[in-house]
Amino acid sequence: MDYAAFLKDAISGSLDQVLLMAAIIFPLMLVLEIARDLNVLDKLSIILRPLMRLFKVSDKGTIPLMAGLVFGISYGAGVIIDSAKSGELNFRDLYLINIFLVVCHSLFEDTALFVVLGADFTFLVVSRFILAVIVTLVFSWWKKFTIQETVLNSTGRTDSRHV
Repeated sequence: MDYAAFLKDAISGSLDQVLLMAAIIFPLMLVLEIARDLNVLDKLSIILRPLMRLFKVSDKGTIPLMAGLVFGISYGAGVIIDSAKSGELNFRDLYLINIFLVVCHSLFEDTALFVVLGADFTFLVVSRFILAVIVTLVFSWWKKFTIQETVLNSTGRTDSRHV
């Protein structure tokens, strides 16, 4: 076996794939940053309100969920943490949003990468979204009595209570 030829082909093939992914990711990130600056997420979050009602999550959860769907876990986590610190969302809402995003985050960027590798766009988007809805519904029903919220009481100690 000619290891030099193998190494050359492996490096060349890998470099081609990285360049192809960069050609998709850079323009996509540019569009996403522009959308974020123009508050497009706020307008698009109206679409997710029926889903929030299905999970019994407050409407304020649409923005963190939309951010996670569009921008991915990194930016979505920042928005989720911001919502948690501001007190807009309770523990249950945060828990269910995170469950949903574990299954279905960065819906467009990840899907675009897999499409480059030959996957079917529609199948990926629809199957990930449906699976995320099912898993989140199961957790919302199952965990509604067992999720504990840790709160800081007046003595500086934490108390757990059921949500």
